[in-house]
Amino acid sequence: MDGSSAVQPVAPRATALPARLLYGGAVFLGALLLFLVQLVVSKHILPWFGGAPAVWNTSMLVFQVLLLGGYLYAHVISSRLRPRTQAAVHLFLLAACGALLLILSFAWPSPITAGEAWKPGEHTNPLLGIVGTLCVSVAFPFLLLASTSPLLQRWFSLCGAGRSPYRLYALSNAGSLAGLLCYPFLLERVLTVRHQGWLWSACYGAFSLATAAVALSFGKGAPETHIADCGLSAEADGTQPRLQSEIGNPQFRRALWLALPACASVALLATTNLICQEVPVTPVLWVLPLCLYLLSFIICFDSPRWYRREIFHPLYLAAVFLALVTSAMGALANLFWQLLIYSSALFVVCMVCHGELARLKPAPRYLTPFYVAVSLGGALGGIFVVLAAPLVFRNYWEFQISLIGCGTLLFAVLVSDRASWFHEARPWLAWAMILGLLMLIGIAVRFLLRGTLGTGYYATVCVTAFFAARAARRPAAGARRAAPLAVISSGVVLAVFTLLLIVHWHSDAAGVRVITRNFFGVKKVFDQGGYRILRHGRIVHGQQSLDPARRGEPTSYYARDTGINLLLAGYPRTNPLRVGVVGLGTGTLAAYGQPGDYYRFYEIDPDVTALSRSESPEFTFLRDSRARVEVIAGDARLALERELRRRQPQQFDVLVLDAFSSDSIPVHLLTREAFRIYVGHLRGPDSVLAVHISNRFLDLALVVAGLAADAGLSSAQVKNAGADWVLLSRRPAMLRLAGLRDHVQPVALDRPPRLWTDDFSNIFQALKR
Repeated sequence: MDGSSAVQPVAPRATALPARLLYGGAVFLGALLLFLVQLVVSKHILPWFGGAPAVWNTSMLVFQVLLLGGYLYAHVISSRLRPRTQAAVHLFLLAACGALLLILSFAWPSPITAGEAWKPGEHTNPLLGIVGTLCVSVAFPFLLLASTSPLLQRWFSLCGAGRSPYRLYALSNAGSLAGLLCYPFLLERVLTVRHQGWLWSACYGAFSLATAAVALSFGKGAPETHIADCGLSAEADGTQPRLQSEIGNPQFRRALWLALPACASVALLATTNLICQEVPVTPVLWVLPLCLYLLSFIICFDSPRWYRREIFHPLYLAAVFLALVTSAMGALANLFWQLLIYSSALFVVCMVCHGELARLKPAPRYLTPFYVAVSLGGALGGIFVVLAAPLVFRNYWEFQISLIGCGTLLFAVLVSDRASWFHEARPWLAWAMILGLLMLIGIAVRFLLRGTLGTGYYATVCVTAFFAARAARRPAAGARRAAPLAVISSGVVLAVFTLLLIVHWHSDAAGVRVITRNFFGVKKVFDQGGYRILRHGRIVHGQQSLDPARRGEPTSYYARDTGINLLLAGYPRTNPLRVGVVGLGTGTLAAYGQPGDYYRFYEIDPDVTALSRSESPEFTFLRDSRARVEVIAGDARLALERELRRRQPQQFDVLVLDAFSSDSIPVHLLTREAFRIYVGHLRGPDSVLAVHISNRFLDLALVVAGLAADAGLSSAQVKNAGADWVLLSRRPAMLRLAGLRDHVQPVALDRPPRLWTDDFSNIFQALKR
């Protein structure tokens, strides 16, 4: 049989309603489980790697690469094997994966949540540790889940009697969205991580049965044609893929298959980075950007009528300009508006990228290589954000770059596509774009920057509006005049966007002494108002006076009237104090050290340690302290846990918990299991655990009160000098020392206390009312 033979459809079997429901059900359930497993496993390992935002982005990169592997597998077996062989191979792998999950269920808390033996060691690179743990725990089932959508779409196209398989792709993304939404709003609220793993495994068994039924149906019903008949190259039958965009260069089309999803992937991960700098790193924050990303896929691939260039291109102009201005404002911008504008910009960018990608989708015959290219583009975007950007950029610039990159790709598409509005006789659109940009500049200056607009601005707006109105009255100006105007106006818009980015780039470094970026975020050191300040994200993490006479004076959350100062000043000194501190910051607490005292800091971020421990430190609290000071590198909880296992309790008189990532808290430091570790390091009933709970969004008193009651500790709250501390001790008298007596109060609760565990924590419970 030669390569030009046509595959005969098996219409009765594939077009029957039960068969279509079986295909649709398997695709939907597979996609739902595909995203659920990402959330379950990522939450499980989050405490192991410091609770940083980069844990989720690194996990996303691993899953993007595994997704690419699944798509490659689907492409290879559908293009190289006969239908019956395809079905047999897939059935064998499903059975093997089921057997593996059964074996792991006896060794781990659940078949997909790795056991304690997989916790990272003292010197484990977090990137390599996350990759290794995820590959061991879920790589095999994830690969099979990832292959489901393209493989079953390919099978459906062979047996579907002309029905489009792209509806199954939209259904797949709908399943992914359902999985994302049900996790934070349902599963996370009622089930522990271990039970989530068991529920997922049971659903995976149901998915395997449904997919096996599809495979058996396809293997029996599909004709045993030559391999070339199932191939996906244009040369096989001399046809070319059907395109909705009139882009004649096939190499450029294929390049767009990579570039457009890569840009959307960069926007997704960069937006997640920005959002997670401000609030706790939990699945609910991962879900918001990912839902917007998937929603754009669903809309664009369900039907061509949903993505309208005349709607989304102006929205791109508005959303990106506002996002660039808001990012340039930094800490001056209201957080709610930041989240709204960044999320809107992400959605519009994804709609543009995925909308243009959907216009380039090929005929079903070329379906699997198209999905391979799309997944490769997503993986390249993840590699750029997770691996390349921290090495190249000192700040989070990938978000702004994705916005400009989207516009550049859009410009290239519109110029190349003869069906785009660039090539239509609409010169008024060019003037309207410039007019819209001017109006956005005015809105930003007036309402965001609180500035004033001069006469020149209003005159420019009036002149531009005049030319736009004049062009609108002359629609027959001709494409020869309209196309250059459209190109020039788009170039002006991109130039303004790029100029905004460059200005922000340079202003960001103005007055900054040190700026560093690593796995744990961006840190800046700068001088302002007579102080040297450390800022992480939007939050000041410590400061030191530049006046030599006041250099040793404790500041900010640790100043003289704060809860921690009152505790250390009033603590009975029958012996030198042993003080443990979770979170180094600028090392301010070392200023309270007296001769003979021992201060032991635990710090996960090596860049923060270097600011206080280098030969020429930016902050000298550690160097100037009269106490003996030691800094332990690595995650505090894991380090304290290892010390207990080695029977090396530190016998702290005071243990201070003050670890923050920007304004978010590492949730794994506020769980029942963590507090048991802390209590194990206290010297005795007179020891005090001091927890810093200052937070703009969360009422952490609810959580700490629940943990205190569970551990049998008395608690009291001290709100002084802009800092909020909760003190806990087995002996209530230690909370009413001479210096504390006039300042302590019962822990303020407007709701019942909440008990968080490693298996169960819910940020919604602690949101401030």
